Amino acid sequence: MTYRLVLLIGVIGFGLAGGSLFAQKALPILKASGQAVSMRIGNDFYPGRWGVDATVKPDVYEVWVPRGKTLRVAFVSEKDSLVRTLRGGEIIDFIILTPKGDSALTRIKSTAFDEPAVFTKQYVQTHTGKTFVEIPEVYELINVVFALTEAGRKSPDLINKQTPYYQELLRYFEPYRSERIVAVIDSVLKQDESQYFPLKMDAYAFSMDAKGNIRQSSVYDRASWGYLNTVRPYIPLLQQFAKRSNFVQFYRQQRPFYKQLITSYQDSLGVAGMQSWLNRNFPGTTYQSFKIIFSPLVSGNQSANWFENNGFKEAQAHVNYPFVSGKDTSVTSSAVDIRRGNIVFTELNHAFINPEADKYSNQLKAAITNLDMWLADGKPAKRSYNDIYSCFNEYMNWGLVCLRYVDTVPKEDLPVLQKNVENMMVNYRGFKKFAEFDQFLVPLYRDRPSGKTLADLYPQIIQWFASQTEKKQ
Repeated sequence: MTYRLVLLIGVIGFGLAGGSLFAQKALPILKASGQAVSMRIGNDFYPGRWGVDATVKPDVYEVWVPRGKTLRVAFVSEKDSLVRTLRGGEIIDFIILTPKGDSALTRIKSTAFDEPAVFTKQYVQTHTGKTFVEIPEVYELINVVFALTEAGRKSPDLINKQTPYYQELLRYFEPYRSERIVAVIDSVLKQDESQYFPLKMDAYAFSMDAKGNIRQSSVYDRASWGYLNTVRPYIPLLQQFAKRSNFVQFYRQQRPFYKQLITSYQDSLGVAGMQSWLNRNFPGTTYQSFKIIFSPLVSGNQSANWFENNGFKEAQAHVNYPFVSGKDTSVTSSAVDIRRGNIVFTELNHAFINPEADKYSNQLKAAITNLDMWLADGKPAKRSYNDIYSCFNEYMNWGLVCLRYVDTVPKEDLPVLQKNVENMMVNYRGFKKFAEFDQFLVPLYRDRPSGKTLADLYPQIIQWFASQTEKKQ
């Protein structure tokens, strides 16, 4: 996994009497050309990233370094540079001098962290070229707890309440609703519902043994995006809940149902075809293994992550199951199956479109200068994608859905499916210009020169975003 170690934190300042601390410690000095300096973290360069502030003493830049490894950090001005190679647990103090004569006490603080995943030689051998679909025990356990919380019962996005499985779960676990873990997780979700994502994903880093004991995975330290496993502090309470409720018995009783859903994912939703399509259109991004991790309880909140270790890359989609609520006669049956795969497809997408967008970060900043053009107030788009990178990637994400339709669905179904996506993206989610974007993207892809991939079209796609910005100026 590629780490962009750019976490900045504010630190309470402390007094400096007459600048004596500077003199006593003979701190290194970096001469700045203005009120900002550039940074290089590892191989990544960030122009003008660090704002010089002499009023914060010290002004702290915190970096996370993989345990047992080093990270090269550089502060760079037009006149000067300061370069240090750090291990976790080090502190480097220095002074930045501005042209105005201000002296800014600056600190680099490094913290060690564990790799999120360690892929051994045996793991690589048994997982290369394969896709795994799973409903893991501890993953399902945390989803059961979500379902029992008041936050889970009230939110339409956290728990799918429209299935017999949900009703059966409530009957089984109702006597354990007052368990401590339910109250604790409920308070976490009520304070910040977005914590649902890392809690759920990080549960994948644990498994259950035959006796129902929760064990740390030998492969994963965590499965979400942070530097720490968010569910780890709650493992003792989860273990207590699992023992008292005999969760293992419930899980084993449901195994035939789980197997049915897993088989459907493997056989009916075209996951292998999705991967082939993505590999073909993004030849510069490759993964040796894919995992689809889900629970029958998951509702509208999906997520994705990808990992790289020991030369092996794995992509994970954390999704729901696309239950069918009724017969759809608006399109052919083959198109229905392809559309049912959209949720997992739009999460697998991110493992390809996000790295591709990284290559064009400067062009994207120039092309998308006013997010209000692209995101509607009061809609999910504005709440969850209110930055250039995520806004662009979500336009691309569902644009890819329509491009896959171009290559896979019967020709007569394409207008209906494409219109459905456009209506959903504009009217429900609030991506204001998605319909216009889609009408540009589909013919661009369909009529591309022979041998060109979707990745090859990114400069033209970004230019379209820039042209829309220019129209408003």
